[in-house]
Amino acid sequence: MTYNIKKHTTMKTKVTKASGAIEDLNPGKLQTSLVRSGADREQAEEIIEKVLREIEPYTSTKKIYRLAKKYLGQFNHASGLRYSLKRALFRLGPSGYPFEKYFGELLKYNGYQVSIGVIRKGKCVNHEVDVFAVKDRHVSLIECKYHNKAGIATDVKIAMYVHSRFLDLSPVIKSQYPDKTCTAWLVTNTRCTSDAVQYANCTGLKVISWKYPDNEGLEKMIEDKRLYPVTILSGVKSGLIKILIKNNIILLKDLAAIESKEIAAILSIPENKALTLKQQAGELSP
Repeated sequence: MTYNIKKHTTMKTKVTKASGAIEDLNPGKLQTSLVRSGADREQAEEIIEKVLREIEPYTSTKKIYRLAKKYLGQFNHASGLRYSLKRALFRLGPSGYPFEKYFGELLKYNGYQVSIGVIRKGKCVNHEVDVFAVKDRHVSLIECKYHNKAGIATDVKIAMYVHSRFLDLSPVIKSQYPDKTCTAWLVTNTRCTSDAVQYANCTGLKVISWKYPDNEGLEKMIEDKRLYPVTILSGVKSGLIKILIKNNIILLKDLAAIESKEIAAILSIPENKALTLKQQAGELSP
């Protein structure tokens, strides 16, 4: 897909990332994210034009995100919510356990049998495995590294830690599942440093993070089957989100499948508000 806005409007535009790094604005990247969220090409270009008129050099990517979301929501409410995906993952915190449960749900929709937070015996010591997943001839030992704000990358020390635990666990797992292969995964809702990725590639550790691997990252895994978390809903207080997750209502699909009366009872809210939540969930989940 080609971005058509005149080059002179963007060539000298610098933006500030959440990490504090400065880089050139990439309108093509912004366009891709808008189209992925449901805008058509013309809408995406119009949104970018509006955003460009409102920003100055070194504007934060956070502000650019907010502007793009605002204008996207004017075209289509559901598309505007989908554009909130990265923020929705941050709202799963502050602890990492909801993210572990959420990632487990993603795997279930991809055919895995999943257990969350299980203790497994290693050759030397016992280990708590965030997500233990089995599918066909594969056993996956998954460590989830959750961050509740942007700009924090998972570094090589974490990758080395995950790999060392795997070396202790794998002999026992292989003896218990002799007909299956055993692999370790490192999953994060942000990014991994280049050293972490290099180490993972060298040792056979599978990494899934935001936009990594290319076209197979966490956001692609979510968007392909519209497995959005309930935290993507707008105007829902964090306390209500915690209640939903506590009741294993983690995906919008889960919320859309429940009667509004049941939602009202779980959240102790009026049924008309529960119906609104159910309708919003239905807009985003097929």
